[in-house]
Amino acid sequence: MADKPSSIPPVAQQLAEWALALQLRDVDAAVLERVKLHILDQIGAQVSCCDLPAPRIAQAYVTQFGRSGPASILGSGLQADAEGAAFVNGAAGSSFEIDDYGGNGAYAHPGCVVVPAALAVAETLGASGASLLRAATVGFETIIRLALATMPSMLLERGFHQTGAHGVFGVALVTAMLEQYDLETTVNALGVAGSHASGTTEYSQSGGEVKRAHAGIGAAGGIRSARLARLGLSGPPTIFEGRRGFLQAFCNAHDARFLHEQLGSHWHFPERAALKPHASCALIHHHFAAYDKLRATQAIAPDDIEEVVLGCEPLTLVHTGATGPRPMDIVGAQFSAEYGIAMRIVNGRNDVGAYLDAEADNFQNPAVAAIAARVRLEVDPECAAQIPKGKVTLHMRDGKVLSATAYALGSPFNPLSRGDIEQKYLDLVARSFGDETARTSLGLLMNLEEVADVRQITCLFARPGRS
Repeated sequence: MADKPSSIPPVAQQLAEWALALQLRDVDAAVLERVKLHILDQIGAQVSCCDLPAPRIAQAYVTQFGRSGPASILGSGLQADAEGAAFVNGAAGSSFEIDDYGGNGAYAHPGCVVVPAALAVAETLGASGASLLRAATVGFETIIRLALATMPSMLLERGFHQTGAHGVFGVALVTAMLEQYDLETTVNALGVAGSHASGTTEYSQSGGEVKRAHAGIGAAGGIRSARLARLGLSGPPTIFEGRRGFLQAFCNAHDARFLHEQLGSHWHFPERAALKPHASCALIHHHFAAYDKLRATQAIAPDDIEEVVLGCEPLTLVHTGATGPRPMDIVGAQFSAEYGIAMRIVNGRNDVGAYLDAEADNFQNPAVAAIAARVRLEVDPECAAQIPKGKVTLHMRDGKVLSATAYALGSPFNPLSRGDIEQKYLDLVARSFGDETARTSLGLLMNLEEVADVRQITCLFARPGRS
């Protein structure tokens, strides 16, 4: 017997109606400030990491095979079509584990997909900062809602990487808003985006730099999905909740209600949004914070440690425990809980420079290796709560046991201040572009709704002759 027709519109239609109707005046100022801080943080990541290997490969690809256009490849003197620019900038923004993420259990990486795509489309159109901010606000909220609907099942039980799989839908909406699509075209854009959702987490098991490109793939795929819909290609309106839709295909367990309930009246993004002070997988940041609590009150010498036990949730065990204590490449190092906590114990650092230094030593620092070999991960019920956290227990050679639990610094329960976030941006940008550009761009981004044309921002990051 056929199912009775439902009077409830498909989820894609509900998302599209909300996105197209939203005005900035409908959004609380605190929500908009949070969005601007995440845009700021992502642009800092993009321009500071644009010369790393994966972004350079992405740039070479677009230079050789892409289409010309007016969208900037930040940190170079190059421009490309919006798809190409979003691909390169997305790869740069997620290339060294300093991009934002979803905390409080909403596992996602919204900024590295939403921001490069929104900026590329807005720049192509000569759009205002207010238009960019409006679209980005919807993109961030959509991706966090997708995370709440699908995670951790999508990653833990199926092995899909959330960045591109979630991001392509957020970018399809962002593009539709900036290009002012009608409702039917926007629903089709979401339907087509489902065919671009992709990316697995096998890199966390056996390595591979392709992880760095997942954000770029999602950003370009979302723009492509919207453009195909604009040209008339239709997609399934039940792309999310349908019997062969995204939710059932990508998850063992899911909850579609997060995608449509209280749209416009409840904002999940500010409750879940998190920023990284450390250049590693976000799941390990809880343990860095827990160790820092111990170090603040105890004198801890690495040689005095017999064993380190990291209490964690199941996802952390699977996603950061596969590489083991002896990483073979920098992706492995950034996703190794054992190696990461050993770096923190020995050197007190897990920033970009610390991982680059470790790579230069071929991950053979004897002091770090000695501690990493004594690290053990275990699922801890206290950490596997609805709002996950991390526990570090040190078994000392003199018989003492030191233990602490914490939420990651930068997560909603242990947040960075606005000043901390802005300082991270200034430090990243000034390194390549100087203090004046860093401060000028910060002022424009934090007053984005007053910017007449987003090209006022992108032009600051052009380096003529840099290709």
